Amino acid sequence: MVKIKTVIKIILFVCIVGGLSYFIFTGEDSSKVGNIPAAPGLPTPETEDDSTNDEGAEEGAEEGVDQPAETLPEQVAVDDDSPENRVKIITDKQKEIDGHSFLIENDFYELYLKKENLSFIIRDKHTGAVMYSTIEKPVKSNEEWTNFMQSSFVMEYLVGTNIVVYRADMYSGNPDIDLDITSDGFEAKISYAELEISYEVKVTLTDQGIQVEVPQDKIEEKSDKFKIAGLYIYPFLGYSKLGERDGYMFIPDGSGGLIHLEDNNGKYKQPYSEMVYGEDAGIDDPYVLSLFNDMDPFNNPEKILAPVFGMVQTDSEIGYLGIVEEGKFNAKIEAYPNGAILPYNWITSKFIYRQFYNQPTSQDSGTMVVRQKNRNNFDIKVRYDFVSQDKANYMGLASTYRDYLLDEKLITKKEDDFHIRVDLLGTDLEKSLLFKKNVPMTTFTQASDIYEKLQENGVENILSVYKGWQDKGYYGGLPIRSFQPESELNDGLSLLELTDKAEKNGIDLFLYHDALRINLEELGNTRYKVMKKFNKRTYEENVYGNVYRSFHYLHPDSSATIMKKMAREYEDQAIENIMLSGISNELFSYSEGSKEFDRVTTKDYFESIVSDYSNQFHLVLEQPFSYLWDYSNAILDLPTKSSDYVFTDEDIPFIALTLKGIIPMYAEYTNFQANQQEFFLQLVEQGLYPSFYITHEDPSKLLYTNSSNIYSSKFERYEEMIKDYYEEFEKIHKQTRDAKIQGYERDNGITKVSYDNGVIIYINYEEQTKTFDDQTIDGLSYKVVHKQ
Repeated sequence: MVKIKTVIKIILFVCIVGGLSYFIFTGEDSSKVGNIPAAPGLPTPETEDDSTNDEGAEEGAEEGVDQPAETLPEQVAVDDDSPENRVKIITDKQKEIDGHSFLIENDFYELYLKKENLSFIIRDKHTGAVMYSTIEKPVKSNEEWTNFMQSSFVMEYLVGTNIVVYRADMYSGNPDIDLDITSDGFEAKISYAELEISYEVKVTLTDQGIQVEVPQDKIEEKSDKFKIAGLYIYPFLGYSKLGERDGYMFIPDGSGGLIHLEDNNGKYKQPYSEMVYGEDAGIDDPYVLSLFNDMDPFNNPEKILAPVFGMVQTDSEIGYLGIVEEGKFNAKIEAYPNGAILPYNWITSKFIYRQFYNQPTSQDSGTMVVRQKNRNNFDIKVRYDFVSQDKANYMGLASTYRDYLLDEKLITKKEDDFHIRVDLLGTDLEKSLLFKKNVPMTTFTQASDIYEKLQENGVENILSVYKGWQDKGYYGGLPIRSFQPESELNDGLSLLELTDKAEKNGIDLFLYHDALRINLEELGNTRYKVMKKFNKRTYEENVYGNVYRSFHYLHPDSSATIMKKMAREYEDQAIENIMLSGISNELFSYSEGSKEFDRVTTKDYFESIVSDYSNQFHLVLEQPFSYLWDYSNAILDLPTKSSDYVFTDEDIPFIALTLKGIIPMYAEYTNFQANQQEFFLQLVEQGLYPSFYITHEDPSKLLYTNSSNIYSSKFERYEEMIKDYYEEFEKIHKQTRDAKIQGYERDNGITKVSYDNGVIIYINYEEQTKTFDDQTIDGLSYKVVHKQ
């Protein structure tokens, strides 16, 4: 009989080697179970347990080549928990700081450089605040961790067919550093002779802070055996030890989250580690999900919608916003609260050049883990825009990102007319004894009646997305490849008559179009290609619905073909308003024959589709990634919270703070919120417009459809609520129209939001009446005032 401990070790080893991103957490600190990833490939401490030195992990290792980090990351023993006492403020210009020699300066910052590891220290000339990019005297640890903490760049690489990630930093591997000082920074070529790998970096001091570049055409891989897998860029910039500093790390999780720089007493064991723009469905596999018998026990995390991260040290009033300008489609954001392996708080971007995936070896069973054949070719460019004094907070980070988006023309100001969003569900399918049958929920006539009743109640400005209007309904009619409305929804009024009537009455009615998914159960024989992962298997999106258990993704070229055809049909039918879903917030790698294509290829297809539709139609997008923001006239389903990981201390509305006054933003559906009163106040606070998902029929009719998750949607129940929300938000909008948020404070249950037109909104989340700024705010309410 196999010992239980042995089984556990085997499972843990498989998890790390396979890159499993899911862990089950137990104990009082695990109030929320989420997609909390492991950290494969990071350095691990030395251990006396010889069982961790698995023979299989040694394959491909040679003398003089760094050994892999193949075991589960463990906490480094902290035998020195005393403060670092590294200087926070330096009042005057120095020749040298902590072994870093003065290099250059501009009107705002001084840059100091340590040549042996390319570490830098930046000093704010106006405040004297300094920020460090590496740890000068790490806590006692093994050599591997010590080198990592003192390195400005850390390269991960692969050896032959070995599926283990190895690592080379600025010390291990004995790199040659060829350094050139430039007029605004420095350039360096970092070469590992034994690995026959080299790359070049360029660091520039700007008026905003620091910019780091790694050109892909300067990466050299001369060996067939050693290949670059990933690269960390200044992983410890702005780090702090335990609870020595005041401040926080900003993670771009959903709406945004903060991890405070406090001593966690070792309670957090895992970091935040997520791909920018979501996981890659073409590569990322839940390697051991079968252990759970196809039951996913994890909560779906929010995606990273924008390639940003940050660090703020409030005690010295300095911080930075990291913006991944290039390489974002293959980048991760990683944040380690102290206790997650090290006693330090650190946040960084990491860039992925090659990954592993499961390759089936037979039709029925058996797999082997193989590596990505071709390197993802992309330039890296990360800018660290610094904030100081009263801007050294997350509001300052948000305004910095807003200025960046506007200055770089990545987004342009949109019309800020207020509409309440009232989406409608047309029809879905359920199984009957022999066939599937339609379950009409809102016919075209019923939709018209709903609009009329709302406008009679004073709800004049309506934005409405009509879902499930097509033949076979919301899920059965995927993909939409012709303008063929479901006949059972035509009860005397056609869809075209409905759209004409809505336009005449001033209602912005959008037709919902999922440009990503295909239902092969309904469309078994199709000429359209489906997306295949790197392992040549078609990707399945498992939804475990009552009618359809899974869907597939269209090949990007098939999406483009269908959408070109549909654009012509929409124009022929005089359809002007389109809402695009699917391609707005998914990106993946895929294979075609023996060729592999990365996410940049998919992005090019999707951006071309969205760009064309933006030029031809009035377009809105469902929770779009930031590279598509400028194509949309509004952002729908913007999250109001983060994923609520156990290490997240505070949710912040980073995206709302950034985009308010630039583009209309609509929240997720109000009628599915557990605490609607609190949610109402969050919308007021964040400047989001309310959304409702409505049906004419009772949602109990959806019990046996794939839309069974809709449990509260009947119009009669929400008619009065929609009117009340409209009246409240219309009043607020009249006072904040086109205004941007310039101030944001939280204190004792009160949130104060200041707009650049002088309007201030106080939100009281407590039940009792409170006073703030000599203003009295009733419990669970808000108050709008005008600055004198």
